[in-house]
Amino acid sequence: MIGFFDVVIPAGAGDDPVVRDLCLQMEKGSWNEIVGPSGVGKSALFEVLTLRRRPVEGRLVIAGRNISRLGRRGLAKVRREVGSCPQSPVLLESRTAVENVVLPMVVRGDTAGAVKAAEEALGFLGVMPERDVPVSTLCDQHRALVALAMASVGSPSLVVVDGICEQLEPAVRGMALSWLERVQERGSTVVIFGRRAMSRRQSSIVWRLRDGDVTRTGEVERC
Repeated sequence: MIGFFDVVIPAGAGDDPVVRDLCLQMEKGSWNEIVGPSGVGKSALFEVLTLRRRPVEGRLVIAGRNISRLGRRGLAKVRREVGSCPQSPVLLESRTAVENVVLPMVVRGDTAGAVKAAEEALGFLGVMPERDVPVSTLCDQHRALVALAMASVGSPSLVVVDGICEQLEPAVRGMALSWLERVQERGSTVVIFGRRAMSRRQSSIVWRLRDGDVTRTGEVERC
């Protein structure tokens, strides 16, 4: 599903690499958590994994496709298979919660089941009472949950979440993780970025980002 082969990611234009010679592979349908302290490059890696930017060197495979060989149309097709939830949710402020959540499925061309899938996500995450409320009026917790629903609705091939689970209250965080577990069970590959791993699953894979490199570890640090 995902492969990084000698990938180099700079912190910004002209900056020294924040991640260098990165090699890792994630299997289809797996649960992965990339952990590390602030400033080690998690956000830069999130942007590359969600195709918001490209590495300056190396080969990147997403959803089984070699990104460096794709043109504009091919890249757009892969992007539709990736659901992403950044730390600061990007929402259509004047639209309702359900209108935001159906949008990714509409973009993927799955309009027939979009509303039903959106309502399932909102219901599981406890945001169904705000179904028809403009997201601009929602509290931060509910905005985060709507963004998470957008990233995972319809079980896209890859779901990537950047630190947003750590912003949630413990009870709400548990509900969000349970929802992502359900999405994974339906076949999605899940990748969560954070300072510490939060998984309760024995099958979870933890990747530790430190000093510009990522190492796989079996240790799970619970919050």
